[in-house]
Amino acid sequence: MTKFAAVLLAASVAFAAPAFAQDQNVTLQIDSGSVMASAGGDYASASNGQALASGQKIMVNEGSSATLVYGNGCKMQLSQPGVYTVPSQCNAVASNGSGGTNGTNAAIIVGAAAVVGALISNEENSPVGPLSTGIRHF
Repeated sequence: MTKFAAVLLAASVAFAAPAFAQDQNVTLQIDSGSVMASAGGDYASASNGQALASGQKIMVNEGSSATLVYGNGCKMQLSQPGVYTVPSQCNAVASNGSGGTNGTNAAIIVGAAAVVGALISNEENSPVGPLSTGIRHF
């Protein structure tokens, strides 16, 4: 790998790391009914404003609903009865009004494409080395 490619790779990792490190604080907002939480053991009644950890389980009972509120303002609605696992990052749909997550993802994709393009362009300029004397080259 050439020096240029190594510098580009290091820069892309440095700038992309904060975008991927989205394990944020998550707060439970109980909208209606009864919601329970488990950190690996038994389920216990959850309280409004309770801090949650990534991987924790949330049980939404029949007729209940809750919202996971992330530190960046993104919200995930839990409106159907069932058991949910708290994800490390908010993957709510674009219509939730947050917009920030989608913009970050687009920036990461564009940045990665630029890095790959620069690496491919740089590889075309790499010296090929000596040609073999036993093979005729055109």
